[in-house]
Amino acid sequence: MRENFDIFQWVKEVQSKKLKMNDLVASLEKYGARVESDEDSHDMAALHYRIVFSLSEDTVVTIGIILMDYQTDSDVVIETMTTLPEHRRRIGIGSKAIAKVLQWAADHNLKDLRATQVAGEENENFWRKNVFTPQEEPNHCNDFIYRVS
Repeated sequence: MRENFDIFQWVKEVQSKKLKMNDLVASLEKYGARVESDEDSHDMAALHYRIVFSLSEDTVVTIGIILMDYQTDSDVVIETMTTLPEHRRRIGIGSKAIAKVLQWAADHNLKDLRATQVAGEENENFWRKNVFTPQEEPNHCNDFIYRVS
């Protein structure tokens, strides 16, 4: 959590940069994603998006991301990720989607990506395999970090 943080000023900043951030996330389409603004989010202090990759004829990876998250200094927060159908999990398709997100981040000078609230050993191993590392302590949400070099 940020210290000495003015949430009211942050909300103004988020609103002033929303169009720019919408354009930035829309550029994921060049990496094979379909991008949707998460209209269900009522969060005024961050921008939520769903990015959807159809990486094979019958498999879809959906990733929920946050830009301008007020709780962290990360450029991108990955809050959800699902590969469907379930029988297509654990064969590398999710890793291919994450590789595309990491390439997009590097190409757009985004330096810090965070997978938040990672639950369970299997999920932790997924993020480690994709070169994310556990956040330094305290790590109450079990976040994993990727820093673009």
